[in-house]
Amino acid sequence: MKDVVSRRALLFGKSGPRGLDDIIRPPWAVDAGLFAGKCTGCAACVDACPENILILDMHKKAKVDFSQGECTFCTDCVTSCKDGALVMADINRPWSLQVSIEGTCLAMKGVECRICDDQCDPRAIRFRITPGGVSLPQLDQDVCTGCGACVAPCPVGALQIMPEQVREGA
Repeated sequence: MKDVVSRRALLFGKSGPRGLDDIIRPPWAVDAGLFAGKCTGCAACVDACPENILILDMHKKAKVDFSQGECTFCTDCVTSCKDGALVMADINRPWSLQVSIEGTCLAMKGVECRICDDQCDPRAIRFRITPGGVSLPQLDQDVCTGCGACVAPCPVGALQIMPEQVREGA
């Protein structure tokens, strides 16, 4: 059975399971409820993003599309936002995202692949040596910045990034 989304959840951009907002908003976005009211869909942040990872969703609200690349946390989106939807309260915490490596991961299927490790600058993804087998990925959530550099290069789409509350509530 498909998840049913209430009209209220849909209105506020909360389309995920149990009405939680599983859309990744730009870094330094205000709380999801406030964001829905503050973001006017002017696309200034979309135009300002040098990595071209920001797009407008079906409600004309800014969101991140990691299939296009990674976030470098340049702050151009925040600087361009005149609506108050993006506010840099803490330079060191642009967002609260959780990354997971799903079962489709080639290494978990016994195929040597370390593309995510190669892309991860903060070294949040490392491969544990397995004697007589393929090394397996290990993710350190405390080191992960949620930049998304690992997402697009994965040949099987095994890396998923979601807002923390979605992972916790799931």
